[in-house]
Amino acid sequence: MPTEYFVLANLRPEGTVIGHFAGQPIAETVIDGNGLRYRYAGVAPRDADGRFDVEALRAGEWIVKPGLVYLMEEDERPRKKA
Repeated sequence: MPTEYFVLANLRPEGTVIGHFAGQPIAETVIDGNGLRYRYAGVAPRDADGRFDVEALRAGEWIVKPGLVYLMEEDERPRKKA
């Protein structure tokens, strides 16, 4: 399974910095270009070859480089009426 399908990009941090990983700050929350919010959930699992183990991710979890897992929060954007 291609790892790229599970990696979030073009994010902006929100909230406090809760730590550092691989020399980069860990944001408590990140927001993507569509306004969806993701909350820090941990360090990304790796397989025996050192690649991200995307099959170990749970529903709603995504990888953020350099190797963090963020969980998508409920979409609270207003919905358009049909």
